[in-house]
Amino acid sequence: MDRDAYIKREYGALVGRKIKTVRPLTNGECEDFGWDGSFSGVPMVIILDDGTALIPSSDPEGNDSGHIFVESTVKVLI
Repeated sequence: MDRDAYIKREYGALVGRKIKTVRPLTNGECEDFGWDGSFSGVPMVIILDDGTALIPSSDPEGNDSGHIFVESTVKVLI
Protein backbone atom coordinates (compact mmCIF):
# COMPACT_ATOMS: atom_id res chain seq x y z
CA MET A 1 0.00 0.00 0.00
CA ASP A 2 1.38 3.41 -0.89
CA ARG A 3 1.84 6.16 1.65
CA ASP A 4 -1.17 8.25 0.61
CA ALA A 5 -3.52 5.26 0.74
CA TYR A 6 -2.17 4.34 4.17
CA ILE A 7 -2.70 7.88 5.49
CA LYS A 8 -6.23 8.02 4.08
CA ARG A 9 -7.10 4.63 5.61
CA GLU A 10 -5.58 5.34 9.02
CA TYR A 11 -6.40 9.01 9.46
CA GLY A 12 -9.11 9.89 6.93
CA ALA A 13 -11.91 9.70 9.51
CA LEU A 14 -10.28 12.60 11.40
CA VAL A 15 -10.96 15.06 8.57
CA GLY A 16 -13.73 17.46 9.54
CA ARG A 17 -13.78 16.44 13.21
CA LYS A 18 -13.64 19.16 15.83
CA ILE A 19 -11.63 19.20 19.04
CA LYS A 20 -13.96 19.03 22.02
CA THR A 21 -11.37 19.09 24.81
CA VAL A 22 -7.67 18.69 25.57
CA ARG A 23 -6.62 17.33 28.94
CA PRO A 24 -3.83 15.43 30.66
CA LEU A 25 -4.17 11.67 30.89
CA THR A 26 -5.12 10.41 34.33
CA ASN A 27 -2.65 8.29 36.27
CA GLY A 28 -4.85 5.26 35.53
CA GLU A 29 -4.86 6.00 31.80
CA CYS A 30 -1.07 6.31 31.84
CA GLU A 31 -0.83 2.98 33.63
CA ASP A 32 -3.07 1.42 30.97
CA PHE A 33 -0.44 2.42 28.39
CA GLY A 34 2.41 1.29 30.64
CA TRP A 35 3.70 4.85 30.96
CA ASP A 36 5.18 6.07 34.22
CA GLY A 37 5.92 9.61 33.00
CA SER A 38 9.63 9.36 33.65
CA PHE A 39 10.68 10.03 30.03
CA SER A 40 8.61 13.02 28.98
CA GLY A 41 6.35 15.83 30.11
CA VAL A 42 2.64 15.68 30.83
CA PRO A 43 0.92 13.04 28.64
CA MET A 44 -2.03 14.68 26.88
CA VAL A 45 -5.19 13.46 25.16
CA ILE A 46 -7.20 15.32 22.54
CA ILE A 47 -10.89 14.35 22.52
CA LEU A 48 -12.81 14.92 19.29
CA ASP A 49 -16.52 15.63 18.88
CA ASP A 50 -17.26 11.98 18.06
CA GLY A 51 -15.43 10.68 21.15
CA THR A 52 -12.25 9.71 19.29
CA ALA A 53 -9.17 10.19 21.49
CA LEU A 54 -5.84 11.28 20.02
CA ILE A 55 -2.95 10.35 22.31
CA PRO A 56 0.53 11.39 21.16
CA SER A 57 3.14 8.67 21.54
CA SER A 58 6.92 8.80 21.30
CA ASP A 59 6.89 6.06 18.67
CA PRO A 60 4.52 3.68 16.84
CA GLU A 61 5.00 1.02 19.51
CA GLY A 62 3.64 3.33 22.23
CA ASN A 63 6.76 3.14 24.39
CA ASP A 64 6.09 6.49 26.06
CA SER A 65 3.92 9.54 25.74
CA GLY A 66 4.69 12.13 23.10
CA HIS A 67 4.88 15.86 22.75
CA ILE A 68 2.45 18.02 20.77
CA PHE A 69 3.93 20.96 18.89
CA VAL A 70 1.41 23.80 18.67
CA GLU A 71 2.30 26.22 15.89
CA SER A 72 0.37 29.06 14.31
CA THR A 73 1.79 28.19 10.88
CA VAL A 74 3.95 25.45 9.51
CA LYS A 75 6.40 26.10 6.70
CA VAL A 76 7.18 23.09 4.57
CA LEU A 77 10.41 23.24 2.61
CA ILE A 78 10.41 21.30 -0.63
